[in-house]
Amino acid sequence: MIMSGKKDAVLHQVNLIDIHGTRFYDIIFSHTDTPDQLRRARIGVEDAYPDPRPGDAISVTYLMNVVTGIAQR
Repeated sequence: MIMSGKKDAVLHQVNLIDIHGTRFYDIIFSHTDTPDQLRRARIGVEDAYPDPRPGDAISVTYLMNVVTGIAQR
């Protein structure tokens, strides 16, 4: 469990979705230290860098084991 902090990861899939006019990214990623374990998260577009793409090296920010944002490394 990650209480708070950042972990390096690789982005595998990104889907832009719209729920009642609010835009989100559904992402699938894996931490670099556990590349075979895929993880999923939904974040607001404002919590991601512009134009995330599969294969990007990212840093995932957590709070109370919940993904709160991603940044490109």
